[in-house]
Amino acid sequence: MLAVDDPQPVAASVVQVGDARERFAQWREGKAGKVLSVSVIGDSYSAGQDFYLNKLVQRVAGEVGFAGPGYVGFNHGAALGGTHFKYTRSSEKYFSGGWKVSELGQASPDSRTVTGKPGAWLQVDANPTPRIDTAVTQAKLLYLGNGESSEIRYRWSPSEDWQPMTLSGAGVQEVPLTGLSAAKDWSFKLEVVKGAPTLFGLWMSNDQNGIRVSKLAASGAASADFYHQDPQWQVQWKAAVAKIPADVYLIMLGGNDQGFGVKPAQYLQNVQGLVGMLREIQPKASINLIMRQDTTRSSAYPMSAYAQVLEPWAREQHLGYANLQCAFGPDVKRYSAAMIGPDKIHPLPATGGKVIADYFYGWITGAKDRCDALPK
Repeated sequence: MLAVDDPQPVAASVVQVGDARERFAQWREGKAGKVLSVSVIGDSYSAGQDFYLNKLVQRVAGEVGFAGPGYVGFNHGAALGGTHFKYTRSSEKYFSGGWKVSELGQASPDSRTVTGKPGAWLQVDANPTPRIDTAVTQAKLLYLGNGESSEIRYRWSPSEDWQPMTLSGAGVQEVPLTGLSAAKDWSFKLEVVKGAPTLFGLWMSNDQNGIRVSKLAASGAASADFYHQDPQWQVQWKAAVAKIPADVYLIMLGGNDQGFGVKPAQYLQNVQGLVGMLREIQPKASINLIMRQDTTRSSAYPMSAYAQVLEPWAREQHLGYANLQCAFGPDVKRYSAAMIGPDKIHPLPATGGKVIADYFYGWITGAKDRCDALPK
């Protein structure tokens, strides 16, 4: 078991940026506060609740503590979606009444926004387990103001009265949510009453020590969906993402760049732009770039072509870098049959997903050496 000591105040200079393993070790030693906030940026591999992220977060949080769900985007929900914080746009049980979902590439933490009309509603349900306490003590709504006033109402339980709220302002906004339920099995519901508000998602925490993982990922996203050269887009994206605390960023993009035939040089340029934005808003955060493994899907470039341009730059910039190819092995045809689904893209959760979760766990916690680590 990994123990989380009650940390004493330390000088900021004690905390070194480092890669994910180094930052986790510093935090575990009590050098970086009570909570380690992790933001995961990626495509469907990270957005899909079953592929690897849910199991990884449960495993780590079960050992070091769970500090709340973090960002629950109205695009793809929470890192512990499907088990502890149930929400999905694909079910009218959680998302209904006339929402307009944006295209990918919006200046949003998870690359999309949702815009409602009167009567549109959404719901997030919490389901605790012995190792994951889903109680929430702080919550805020992140939205995009358009200069006009909108009205919503929300509640934390079907038995409670609605709480009205007016959304106003222009640009990225946040507003605290009150009346949080003391119950661990809360059911948050939000409904549009007037106007057409554009929403990003919720950020939620508790008062416990531990890890807090925010999922900033979107199915179908490529590197260009998380970086645009347009200055106004960048201002909005940075403003939104800056409202989600992060000590560590895990970035795994490239699978859809491969699918779209994006040239490696353009992919690298996009990732460089993304990292540059993150450094502006969170200069002390550990930024880690992860290259996905190859599959049998036909494509113009193998993943190694993207790794060939990404790894040298990541090393030069002293960023964390990891390559899942070594975890799966060099024989793509051999592992694909057992570890990749029939779409030739996504990992089978019980096999390929487990490989990814085990790899990340070993890297982040220092439980074992990475197969792609540089020689010491």
